[in-house]
Amino acid sequence: MQSKRGFKVVEVLAVFSVALLELGRMQIAASQASSAAGRLSRATALAQGKIEELLALPYNSALLRDETHVGQTTSYVEPLPPLGYNVTWEVDTNTPVMGTKTVNLRVTWNNRGKPKSFQSAFYKTQ
Repeated sequence: MQSKRGFKVVEVLAVFSVALLELGRMQIAASQASSAAGRLSRATALAQGKIEELLALPYNSALLRDETHVGQTTSYVEPLPPLGYNVTWEVDTNTPVMGTKTVNLRVTWNNRGKPKSFQSAFYKTQ
């Protein structure tokens, strides 16, 4: 009896099916990564916008006031942040030197149920 070499159609279809399933998984992972990157970009843009807004304020603005002792901070919360994001900042006066305010800004959001954040610090001088 002579044996035939080659693949059967069913075997070829099985291999292609597995390959297509893996490609589908890769597409889902790429989509999720793209979505997460978009949220991070949005958070970064929000932070940059708020930093520019706070830097444009006078040194003694109510949004940059520190009601605590040196080394302690006063916290602020953005009253109307974009949906899904929270923007907060802390102000510490005379740190690192007299006449300087250190502002630590933080944007938080959730990515697929996990909390994420972006932080940035800047100095405001008199």
